[in-house]
Amino acid sequence: MIKTAYITGTEALDRMMEIEQKSFSFPWTRQDVVIGLRQSGRLRFIGLWEGDTLQAWGCFAPAIWEAHLMTIAVHPDARRRRLGSALLKAIELAAADAGAQYMALECRAGNKNAQRFYEKNGYKRVGLQKGYYTDTGEDAYLYLLEPLPEGDCKRDPWLIRE
Repeated sequence: MIKTAYITGTEALDRMMEIEQKSFSFPWTRQDVVIGLRQSGRLRFIGLWEGDTLQAWGCFAPAIWEAHLMTIAVHPDARRRRLGSALLKAIELAAADAGAQYMALECRAGNKNAQRFYEKNGYKRVGLQKGYYTDTGEDAYLYLLEPLPEGDCKRDPWLIRE
């Protein structure tokens, strides 16, 4: 059974780092992820589990009208089963629950697989940022998805309730 849920603590950190390191040539560091998890909702982490095993995770930063997709990664053994698309849809819904109306992201100009993935999931290429990636100087394509699905703020665990 597949389920998605917020990741709010470090209990899945080892598996997150395994997925990250197997997915990217320039992965997030363990410290980056821990700091993000401790920022209590400033960055929101969503995981996708198959049974008890974390198979994919992603992170977005909510803003007033926008959500910014920071990363999304699927364990190599779990790829080609649409888990990435399922996780992306869960992230989009969580962003909508946080009040965002659209999702923005950057994608390496050389990462054709990621570009196909985002475009297949409804994202439109809207711009180019020259030299965006500081590790290589590679350009980034800017992508946008709008509108996001209808959200429900009652599902947002960081909503301040009186």
